[in-house]
Amino acid sequence: MKLTNNSGISLPMAVWLATDEYDYDPDPRTISATSLMKPVRQILLKERLTAETRRQPDVSDFIASRSGTAIHDSLEKAWTENYAKAMRLLGHPEDIIERVAINPTDLAPGDNYTIPVYLEQRGKRDFRGYRISGKFDLCINGELNDIKTTSTYAWKTGNKDEDYKMQGSIYKWIHRDKITSDHINIQFWFTDWQKGKVKTEEGYPPSRLMERRVELMSIKETEIWLNQKFDELEKHADLTETQLPHCTDEELWRSETVYKYFSNPAKTSGRATRRFTDLAEAQAHKAEKGKGVILTFPGQVKACSYCPVFGICSQKDQYEHG
Repeated sequence: MKLTNNSGISLPMAVWLATDEYDYDPDPRTISATSLMKPVRQILLKERLTAETRRQPDVSDFIASRSGTAIHDSLEKAWTENYAKAMRLLGHPEDIIERVAINPTDLAPGDNYTIPVYLEQRGKRDFRGYRISGKFDLCINGELNDIKTTSTYAWKTGNKDEDYKMQGSIYKWIHRDKITSDHINIQFWFTDWQKGKVKTEEGYPPSRLMERRVELMSIKETEIWLNQKFDELEKHADLTETQLPHCTDEELWRSETVYKYFSNPAKTSGRATRRFTDLAEAQAHKAEKGKGVILTFPGQVKACSYCPVFGICSQKDQYEHG
């Protein structure tokens, strides 16, 4: 499928954005861990896309993913080509550095001396007639790490922590010979970090790079989740588009509904006097002041604009999209 360049991105950058080196698997019975985490509606509708209904991608659609890929590639190169020199600069002792082994293929069972470092490893495991595939970023001595290039909002709210937990748990279920820790370290690289907000905004990350530990599910718990997901897919596989279950507010990335209090009912086009996410609190504030008006601003749906089945999904018609 050809790419458009509707925003007029320059040729040097457009060529970079149009370059995709991801190792896709064409086997229809193979499903990736990240794909399996998508809403049931999206997974099933994606199988029904045709050449006519498939959205033609624009090179600008790949800015975020290519930026993330560039960081991943750079990190992989640093570990494969420069880890010893870098660790010395960071003050690590030689007896630790000499134990590091990058992507070892002959690690003996019970070897507690070697410190294995696995990078960008893809694995597959059969499940209910399918093959579930997963490629993790980095695993150091059994401890899983995943690099996320994202906004500071994800750090402050923790709204993606459950997704990180599920993704890491599936990776461990697939790569149980390499991933032995019961947690995943999320390595945040914030794309919108501003130093000036560190002291002025509550919960703001103090650095552009931050780590958060997220607990993983057990192998048994992960298999229960996988069975439930496949049960849902099989249950709804033959339903029409309008009969498919709707994506939830969480899956839609719907923001909170905001209740804005204006002290002067005649001036509601500008900045609100107070903002609330709880209607009762807004009403109590209005009662306390004895005047004013409260206007409701419903939460905005963000995920639909990025969804590959946007063109054939009727649920999206209920919302406005920027």
